[in-house]
Amino acid sequence: MAARTIAVDRAPERLRRVIVGEVAMPAAFVAAILASNYALAAIPNVKLFDLLVFVAGYTLGVRRGATVAVAAWFVYGQVNPFGYAPAPLLITLMAAEVGYALAGAVVRRIAPPERVRLGSGLAWAAFACAALASTIAYDVATNVYTGVFWAGIAGSGASTSAWVWTALSNPGALFFMAAHVGSNLVFFTLFGPPLVLAARRLTPDAP
Repeated sequence: MAARTIAVDRAPERLRRVIVGEVAMPAAFVAAILASNYALAAIPNVKLFDLLVFVAGYTLGVRRGATVAVAAWFVYGQVNPFGYAPAPLLITLMAAEVGYALAGAVVRRIAPPERVRLGSGLAWAAFACAALASTIAYDVATNVYTGVFWAGIAGSGASTSAWVWTALSNPGALFFMAAHVGSNLVFFTLFGPPLVLAARRLTPDAP
């Protein structure tokens, strides 16, 4: 009887944890992503989007971090200053963005919150490497999609591999990739640690 009473007493606390971890925190991340994206819309390839998905993956785990990535792109892909993203592009963007959530979960294994709190060099290096690897992977994936799309427009006689190479190596693509990688390196190393620690304080029961 006493055990049953304790279980009932703890039910509201479990419900609170579920609401915070599964609904409130992911929704807060999505809202922050959308607000920052609209605020920085005039600056191409310089966004806090990737950092916030990374922090979500670090603090909430891959599943909920991926949910944040997909939900944020679903909204921003339909309502943004550049027009809506067609389904194939939107799926590519969502899948590539999930990579940041995965990177966040991996970095947490290498540099847990205790190391981040102490400002260790390992934590800083892990954040920097995550920014570099995940951003390059994201840009390569989206540029490959662009190349395939261009090949489709050019017609059946076009070489898909040639169009993909053009999409990856043209000066515009290289410039925007450099801007994307550079800004993410700055954001991840400067803002990543304090954001991770702040989010962890709000979700102490997260995995």
